[in-house]
Amino acid sequence: MARMTIRDLGYSPGQLPTGPKNSILDVKGVRVGQVTVGNDGDDVHNGVTVILPRSPDEIHIPCYAGMHTLNGNGEVSGSYQIKDWGFGTVFQSIWEWTLKQARDNGSSLETISHNYSTPVVGETADWFLNDVYNSALKAESVHQAFANAMTQEEILEGQHGGGAGMTCHMFPGGTGTSSRVVKRSGDVIYTVGVIVQSNYGHTYNMQVGSVPIGKLILKEKGTPWRKEKVAGKADDGSIVIYLITEAPMLPHQLIRLARHCAVGLAQVGGHGVGSNHSGDIILALSTANKPEERVMTPGVNGIGPIEDNGIEIIRNESIDTMFKAASEVTEEAILNSMIAGREGGKDGV
Repeated sequence: MARMTIRDLGYSPGQLPTGPKNSILDVKGVRVGQVTVGNDGDDVHNGVTVILPRSPDEIHIPCYAGMHTLNGNGEVSGSYQIKDWGFGTVFQSIWEWTLKQARDNGSSLETISHNYSTPVVGETADWFLNDVYNSALKAESVHQAFANAMTQEEILEGQHGGGAGMTCHMFPGGTGTSSRVVKRSGDVIYTVGVIVQSNYGHTYNMQVGSVPIGKLILKEKGTPWRKEKVAGKADDGSIVIYLITEAPMLPHQLIRLARHCAVGLAQVGGHGVGSNHSGDIILALSTANKPEERVMTPGVNGIGPIEDNGIEIIRNESIDTMFKAASEVTEEAILNSMIAGREGGKDGV
């Protein structure tokens, strides 16, 4: 079935053009693999999505990264390394895959220890469309997702991969993606891609193009939107947002870029985003620089010569276009997750 996006319904978020696929796969070198367990309507319906920011033969090269948490009732493992070192890679199964890649490439244990990084794993809780008492994901599911990443040419949105079992504004949501293209001086272009796992929000807060669509839907159904709600994590949900760009940015800039993804989130979720029980966590990566962190000159008693990396960085006074791209691409990815999830659901969701 051909992919349907929010653009097919007449709404194109923002001003900037999309990439050819309107997907995070428009960012050069990025690979995504998905595995889904169960089907729509099954008691068990969840999955896993693996995101590789670089090609497998370069997976040991760190990417500069930055994070922003709008509200922290969620989890992204490896976040302390990102905050401390400013970069990360994407636990037991992922680390095993990384080690296998290194062994297959003939890397020594010493080299592997220098290239070590903590796997980055995000989660959203699939309360309504999946049996949370039955954890169906196994190590084999993760291994298969890595294998799929080598050949998968399109991202399956909605109730697929890690997005399976997720709801967005009380409609089936889950996986969504989009991209934007920005111009540098000359003929150089940079791509900004986002993939989201949407699992948050109430219908009455949902808006599309500043139109309070959620309230209009409830009005049409004769359902009052001002009513008591069930409190707790299951009610508020969460969202994880991953942004990858080819633009050369350093961690302090990527933190700022991640913050502006929250602007796009608010374009859909309005004043309801970032509530107490919600986990709204954003990770932004840049693949442009390829820093060499290994120091070959030995130190004496812990004292050694300082070595530097030759890196590029965009000028802060030109960063506003990147901010706009981050907001636009996040808004569209969330809406796309709902459009793709339209045929899923059960139990009134």
